[in-house]
Amino acid sequence: MSKPHFHIAYKWLIFSVTAIGVFMSTLDGGIVNIALPVMAKDLGVTLERIQWVVTVYLLTTTCFLPVFGKLSDMYSRKYLYLTGFLLFGVGSLLAAFAHSLAWMIFSRAVQGLGASAMISNCQAIIAKAFHGKDRGRALGGIGAMVAIGFLAGPTLGGLLIEQWGWQSVFWINVPISLFGIWRGIQIIPLFMSHQKVKMDFTGAICFILFSFCFLYALDEGSTQSWTSALIMGAFALSALFFVGFYMREQKSPAPFIGLSIFKIQAISYGCIVSVLGFIALNCNSILFPFYMADILHLTPVQMSLLMLPFPAALAVCSPISGWLSERYSARLITTVGFGFLIIGASMFVCIGTHPSFSYIVAAQMIMGCGSGTFQAPNNNTIISAAPAERLGMVVSLSALARNMGAVMGIALSVLIFSTMKRYLLAHAAPQQEAFMSAYQASMTFCICCCVLAGYFSAAREKRKKRKKQPRGFYETTTA
Repeated sequence: MSKPHFHIAYKWLIFSVTAIGVFMSTLDGGIVNIALPVMAKDLGVTLERIQWVVTVYLLTTTCFLPVFGKLSDMYSRKYLYLTGFLLFGVGSLLAAFAHSLAWMIFSRAVQGLGASAMISNCQAIIAKAFHGKDRGRALGGIGAMVAIGFLAGPTLGGLLIEQWGWQSVFWINVPISLFGIWRGIQIIPLFMSHQKVKMDFTGAICFILFSFCFLYALDEGSTQSWTSALIMGAFALSALFFVGFYMREQKSPAPFIGLSIFKIQAISYGCIVSVLGFIALNCNSILFPFYMADILHLTPVQMSLLMLPFPAALAVCSPISGWLSERYSARLITTVGFGFLIIGASMFVCIGTHPSFSYIVAAQMIMGCGSGTFQAPNNNTIISAAPAERLGMVVSLSALARNMGAVMGIALSVLIFSTMKRYLLAHAAPQQEAFMSAYQASMTFCICCCVLAGYFSAAREKRKKRKKQPRGFYETTTA
């Protein structure tokens, strides 16, 4: 079946609609985190309980990624993506009227479903619109939109809360969602679905429950005792549901994911690279603020300024790496990205207790360059290897790998840090020395993940060159 071909200007109009969804979902994370203390006070709950506003959004978004990926292979990607906008807008509207924690958690779950639908379809829509060399540039642009969302979130959130209260951080999503739906109806083509693709609901339920229990245990294990009955029980349930999911995948005539997809090396190695890369990135993102507060004793304003170089470098390097992947081997660029991450993480290992601001800015920028350099080419490699009838599922698995890596990075780095610090304090080490040794141990773990990710990046096979496609004008719908 032939591929759709679009005029170059029309391709970037399609990109603009997908960029709106990516920007909104990224922006929301930073804004809501800023609003948590005020929200907790207004709703009359503790800071420990208000964290569920973030947790339920993360769990819902991640667990349902393969579900929406599968649905996008069965039905129209356009309408599933627009459904994501609608759910996100409705969830935001409900959250703005929330008067209790239970209402807020429900609203955030609806938002999470919307974000999951958008994330699982965004890159699939780009993959259908962009072919060959143009795709790397488009995926790099999506990485830049993620970085811009991270940059704008805390600043915009602070301004909104100060002027109109915490409800305004949800109100802002409503007009953006409506605008995205309006432009999506006008611009996104009605790509044909694959009628032969079927949904295995038993396999889907087992996978959702496995993902929920596993991610919950990882997320809560970093704040509770890893050996508590709750955490151990969650891990045990996740293992049970995974066994059920695996057995169902082997027996079902139409498996939910179809594990045979991982026999394609570009997909399996690409997902491993994503998991390891995002473990490494989140090792420092969770611990660095504590280093600035406990060791450097910086003010919140100074801390926020020193966090900016990372997303700024990410915003610049993502489109550049996408452009470079059009001309050079994607695996080479991805591997170079991990080289940057190794250098940046090594600088944090050697940071000491009295670094200059320029040293911190340089280390943050190098880490941001590494993140921006490896993501777009790696995503392009995964997407380009996907069979046409399973594109949505492969895109959602790639997003799932990133989210899993992020949660695992936070959990494992905190585990290493807290275990090392507790051990050193128990052996009469000074507080500052214990902190720095624990921080260095976590960043050494980060380097190990980068080295391993670099190995898998370099070891995967080269993708065969495709014949150059003609640049046609806008066509409507073909799979």
